[in-house]
Amino acid sequence: MSNTTNFKNLAPKGLRIIEQTDSLYHYARVISNTRFGYQPVSVAYCKDASHVQYCVKFCSQNNKAFRIRSGGHQHEGMCSGNGVIIIDLSEMNKIEYIDNQPNQAWIPVGKQLDSVYTELEKEKQIIPGGGCQSVNVGGLTQGGGWGYSIRKFGMTCDSILAAEIVLANGTIEIVSEENQPELFWALKGGGGGNFGVVTRFKFQLSALTDYVTTFGLTWKHPEDVKEVIRVWMNLHASTEVELDPALSSSCTMILANPDEKDLDCDGIRELEEGQKSFVDGRMGGQFYGTKTDLIKLLKKCFGEDLIPEDSKFTLLKEVCYASKKKSLAKSEKETHASLARHQSILANFLNPTSTPEQEIRATNECKHRNYRVLPVAPTSTCDQPHPHKVSSSFPKKYTCDDNSEMTERIYDFLSKCCYYGDVSKYMSFHCLGGAVKKNVDKRVFAFSDKPYLLQIQGWWDDISNAFDNQSRNDEYVKWVKDFRLNIAPFTEGSFINFVDQSLVDHPETHEGLLELLEIYYGENNLSRLRKIKAEQDPNELFKFKMSIPPLIE
Repeated sequence: MSNTTNFKNLAPKGLRIIEQTDSLYHYARVISNTRFGYQPVSVAYCKDASHVQYCVKFCSQNNKAFRIRSGGHQHEGMCSGNGVIIIDLSEMNKIEYIDNQPNQAWIPVGKQLDSVYTELEKEKQIIPGGGCQSVNVGGLTQGGGWGYSIRKFGMTCDSILAAEIVLANGTIEIVSEENQPELFWALKGGGGGNFGVVTRFKFQLSALTDYVTTFGLTWKHPEDVKEVIRVWMNLHASTEVELDPALSSSCTMILANPDEKDLDCDGIRELEEGQKSFVDGRMGGQFYGTKTDLIKLLKKCFGEDLIPEDSKFTLLKEVCYASKKKSLAKSEKETHASLARHQSILANFLNPTSTPEQEIRATNECKHRNYRVLPVAPTSTCDQPHPHKVSSSFPKKYTCDDNSEMTERIYDFLSKCCYYGDVSKYMSFHCLGGAVKKNVDKRVFAFSDKPYLLQIQGWWDDISNAFDNQSRNDEYVKWVKDFRLNIAPFTEGSFINFVDQSLVDHPETHEGLLELLEIYYGENNLSRLRKIKAEQDPNELFKFKMSIPPLIE
């Protein structure tokens, strides 16, 4: 009897295990980035910590490689692999409220953010989760966690009070600042799967204000697009007047179809000399206040010319929580405009939508590619698995001149790229500051002083990997790398939630891995994390392509 057969036969009651011969296998093996078509040997759907404990002990005793998957959104596919056992946590999805502690709850790592927001909203509460509703709590929180409450309530990991974890020795522990404080620190931004399998987090819940407003705006004229980005950068970088932390937002510069006939204030857009595609701009976010106060703030910050009246906003939704009751009445629940729904619309808005055309009609410098059998680019990056590549960084300097120069550099690079209808290519600008500047020593995040972060994104195909091919993968991955190298003189560091393994030449070597991890964690944090790894998992039971190696002294 093989080891994997034993794995299923000896499994505790209720632990569902999907093997390669099962009819649901090809559904079970899929992860968010379908660029990686891994073939794990089995997928174990754990329902509680005891199931995880069984999986960890079995893999340890039988020298079997495994990966941990809470939602499958690891951008480099490291939550899966060929021939491994996947410990899947997605069926751990019930929030447990704590008696006599109405502002605290245990939230399992497999709980999807959309469900978290929807359930907590009924109690007029929230956690500062991510911007993508389909992401699960586990990987987001352990990587730090960025979302549209970040300036108000901090990173996702800032709100955790304790964590339940299955350790390398097979024990289940509750860690906190009182019990194993070093390990608890490492779980707050140190990346998932390095020190054990976290099964649930105890969260401090935040109260929703009386009004919460989501918004979205678009610009198409080149000077407007660049001006919005410059002003946005300067607002977050200013040391004179701090931007209201009630506002968290992001912007995008999006590669747009040069064949579009969009009208703006100057009439039909035309490409300037040397350009191959249009570049559209978007800004959106969440404001803890009324839409009236939001528009006043935006007009004050960006000026009357860039901020229209409320009727001209692409997205403007206000949700009221001003009831004196803690929970919404049943009748109110039925008619209440869901904040979770507005956040979902916001996420889809800030990620570019595809156009009906699948064939580019641009300058002669761009190769015409008529993909009649291929899907268009994703209409959302949060809806389902897609092949993709991302990379992230932070600005080295962020004076007004630095911000202006980087804006021009990004716009110029995008405008000289060829637009194709099967792929969405863009740069995202994510706000920092506000509450991120607090609790700096209590989390693993080496860039708390930065005003914003940058994320290059390429997403292709509006279905999974049925028509995916390596040549297109290589082309779009190279585009992200070329973009990153183009702005490299202005940037440094990277964010582990927006992971890119290719930042160094040889990440597969020990030296290359340490060089890569230092980019994400910083020298001091990495040294501290390696010491914790040596204490918790000296034999590297938890090991994958970018796992933290122990520091053996």
